[in-house]
Amino acid sequence: MLVVLNPQSNAGTALQRWRPVEGVLRERNTDLTVEMPSDAEQAMKLVQASLESDPAEVIVAAGGDGMVNLVLNAIMDPATDRPRHGAESVALGAIGLGSSNDFHKPVRTSIADIPVRLGTPELVDVGKATMLLADGTRTVRYFLLNASMGLVAAGNHSFNNARGLIGWLKSRNVEAAIIATALSNIATHKPLAIQLRGSDWVHTAPITNVGVLKSVHFAGGMYYDTPVTRGDGMFDVNIWEAAGRARILGLIAGLYRGKFRGSALATCRRDTAVELRPAAPAPLELDGEITIVESARLEVLPRVLQVCAP
Repeated sequence: MLVVLNPQSNAGTALQRWRPVEGVLRERNTDLTVEMPSDAEQAMKLVQASLESDPAEVIVAAGGDGMVNLVLNAIMDPATDRPRHGAESVALGAIGLGSSNDFHKPVRTSIADIPVRLGTPELVDVGKATMLLADGTRTVRYFLLNASMGLVAAGNHSFNNARGLIGWLKSRNVEAAIIATALSNIATHKPLAIQLRGSDWVHTAPITNVGVLKSVHFAGGMYYDTPVTRGDGMFDVNIWEAAGRARILGLIAGLYRGKFRGSALATCRRDTAVELRPAAPAPLELDGEITIVESARLEVLPRVLQVCAP
C-alpha cells in the first residue's frame, strides 16, 4: 500500500490528524509506504513512477478532495481513458484529512474519527473533462465527484484561496468558512450567460449554477436529492436557474437539507455527456479544483477505475 500524503491539507492540520491513522495502518499493513511530496507536480511524478515500476495494489490519497483528484489524474491515461499501463489492477483509496472530504460521504468507515476508503475495491465511473483554455490549448482532466460552473465554482475558487477572516475560519470551523464564502460570493454574484448542450437538449438561458455530478455531495454539507450513483454510467446535470439573492439563499438552505428537485429554480437532467459554453471565459470546478475555460465537454467513462469502498 502506497500512501501519498498532503501535509498542507485543511490549513496545514493534516499531518497532525494523520499520525493516529498511520499507527493503525502500520499494524494492519506490513508493506505500507508513506510519501509526502513537496508539491502537486512531485506528487504526480511519484505516483506515475510507482505505476511504471512495481505498483502497489492500493494507492491511497491522504488529504482533501483535491489530493484524491490529483492521484486520480496520475493514474488515468488520456491516450486511452483508462488507468495507465501497469495500473489496470491498482485501486484508488483515500484518507480524509481535508476540509470537506466529499469523496468519503456518506462516511461509513473511520479511523481515529478520520474517514477512510480502504475496503474491497469496486469499479466506478470516471468523469472526463476536455477543456478549451483561454490561450487556445486543449487539456484533459478527470474527476470522480462533480463538475460545476457558476456560483459553486466561484465559491470553490474563493475558498481555495481564502485569506483574512475566511482563512482564519477555515482553519477552525470549515462549515462556517464555507457559509461565509458563499455569502460573500452571493453578494457579488451575477447570472452566468452560458449554453448547455446535452445529447438531445439545449439550455441557453442565464443560470446561477450548473452541477454535473457523479456524487450528490459537494461544498462540505450540501447534497442533492437526485439519483446519480458512482457506477450508473450517467451524470446528473442539475441547473440552478438565474434568480435574486434571497431566492438563491433559500435554495442553498434547502441543499443543506438535501432538498433540490422541488425548488422552482431547479432544472434536472440525466445524460452521458454535456457541453458547457460560457459567453466569456469562466471558472470550471472539478472535484474542488479550478480551471478557467472557454468551453468544456464532460463525458462519463463507465466503470473504468477500481476505487476502494468505505
